[in-house]
Amino acid sequence: MKILKLILLFLFPLSLFANHENDLQLWSKYKLEKRLSKKENLFFFYGNRIRENISITSKNLYDFSYQRSFKKFNIKIGYRNTLNFSKTNQSSTSERLYFDSTIRRKLNKFNFSNRIRYQTQKEMGEVEETLRFKFSVSHSKFKRIKPEISYEIFKDLSHKSQDKYRLTTSLNFDLKKRFEYEIYYRLQSAFNNLDNSFLYIVGSSISYRIK
Repeated sequence: MKILKLILLFLFPLSLFANHENDLQLWSKYKLEKRLSKKENLFFFYGNRIRENISITSKNLYDFSYQRSFKKFNIKIGYRNTLNFSKTNQSSTSERLYFDSTIRRKLNKFNFSNRIRYQTQKEMGEVEETLRFKFSVSHSKFKRIKPEISYEIFKDLSHKSQDKYRLTTSLNFDLKKRFEYEIYYRLQSAFNNLDNSFLYIVGSSISYRIK
């Protein structure tokens, strides 16, 4: 019964986008993780994003990253190659390099995470630099299900796009045989949202840990 209430609480915000004339998107991710040592990991994922109320492909993403863990924090460096599609199906490629620093703390059943990411991205000769600040809280009361909520701010250092934020609620399922599955609902908007427009994102991710 407690798990059912948790799932209903997660799904409740999905009804909100039905009252707005904004874009609904579907994001999917397939992820592999390889442990190199007790403190080092490699990650690869393929991602697909569909926009315009889940009608046309927006992006195909390929992401490689390396993570090194320390006692109370970890660092990650990564590379992302993205194939972007316009509404008329015109395509362009962008490349991104990023660096993360994450601090984690645990208090009883609650897990707190603070991540700072610097990223630089190049597309069609244009370079954008962004700082991202993400705060998340998860709860480990259930053995194989972990609810989480996060808030992230995007600060454009190149002054080429608007600063924005993301608010995300998610459920993470620890499956058998080193598989994990995540479903989430995300709201994204610019800070100076004069036209009151939002992105409503429904997403899922499945990951596998290689021995």
